[in-house]
Amino acid sequence: MSILNISALLHTAQHAIFRHVFKNVQIDTPRLILRPFTLDDIPAFHAILSQPEVMYYLPEGVMTLGEVREIVEWYQMCYEKDTPENIIKWTLAVWLKSDGTPEQTEAHPELIGWAGVGPLEFDESQIEIFYGLARHHWGRGYATEAARAVLDYAFGTIGIKRLVGIANPENAASVKVLEKIGMTFEKKLVGLPEKFANDEGSYFYCKPV
Repeated sequence: MSILNISALLHTAQHAIFRHVFKNVQIDTPRLILRPFTLDDIPAFHAILSQPEVMYYLPEGVMTLGEVREIVEWYQMCYEKDTPENIIKWTLAVWLKSDGTPEQTEAHPELIGWAGVGPLEFDESQIEIFYGLARHHWGRGYATEAARAVLDYAFGTIGIKRLVGIANPENAASVKVLEKIGMTFEKKLVGLPEKFANDEGSYFYCKPV
């Protein structure tokens, strides 16, 4: 076998491994299922991203159905191209297995949010953990459960050595999530370029592996 053929086989094998890590994955926690987004998730995801309370601290603001479709299609492209050394964006759908009501069971889970990791916008050398939930599911510990699952997977399976997180100090719930998953406050962000004004004044947390 020629060197070129060996190289091609190694590339194919490596790509298959990355697909298993980033695309063909499901993370189960006691109450949640985290898995890659599909096009079928768009309507339910739009119902979340169209809530003003959910988007209040995010630069995108309330999103239209068309914008949500574009972002889900982009997530799917990222699943194909992400590698441990070059994560474009890795965003998982967060599904609630059961909330204890007869209408909502493990057989019919509910999409309640998103969580993942990706390069920090104002410093792409650092990998940020992020998460968000539908308004009516706040205050039940789901964000912490999802974020902890992503953090454990990022360190244990993807092989990330350090994660950071940012939260607006007025967003006390998000700050608590970062602290509950073991991240340490490092500084308050000041003096960012104008295009990153949304993060100005945010708290910056970090956690090594």
